[in-house]
Amino acid sequence: MMGGAMALNARAAGFEVAVHDLRKEMAAAHIKAGATWADSVEDAGRDADVVLTSLPGPREVKAVAEGLIKTMRPGTAWFDLSTNSPTVVRELHKRFAEKGVSVLDAPVSGGPGGAKSGKMALWVGGDQAVFDRCRKVLDALGDQVIYIGAIGAGSVAKLVHNCAGYAMQLA
Repeated sequence: MMGGAMALNARAAGFEVAVHDLRKEMAAAHIKAGATWADSVEDAGRDADVVLTSLPGPREVKAVAEGLIKTMRPGTAWFDLSTNSPTVVRELHKRFAEKGVSVLDAPVSGGPGGAKSGKMALWVGGDQAVFDRCRKVLDALGDQVIYIGAIGAGSVAKLVHNCAGYAMQLA
């Protein structure tokens, strides 16, 4: 729902983009825009300097991680844009660090419309030096990119944001 629009924004900003989805037809607009198709999660991570994932939840993030950990190279970075569990991202951070791959949590807020327009927030947790190095990629996705703190902090910020939003709706 959101990842496709963010990938198009990254491509429009001039980044080389490889896309993968469970349904290849979902990538037609991306390929037309100059992106390449990755046949698998492993292929998507193999040659990438930065991997961005936007998935439904923690279960899907963990499943994708099993493919990425096989092929991502030391010195590369994975930003998970999903609304995720702080515990899950901390566990993945630890596993990937053993391979020299940085994992940062960067959940987004702005909905599908914000993903399309680039008017959305990204709350990023993880290594600040990696955040700084990859900032231009993140700026291509949203207009409010904020470094929050250590790994898991982005996910905590998103969960607090969601809870506050629900509380305001109930008031």
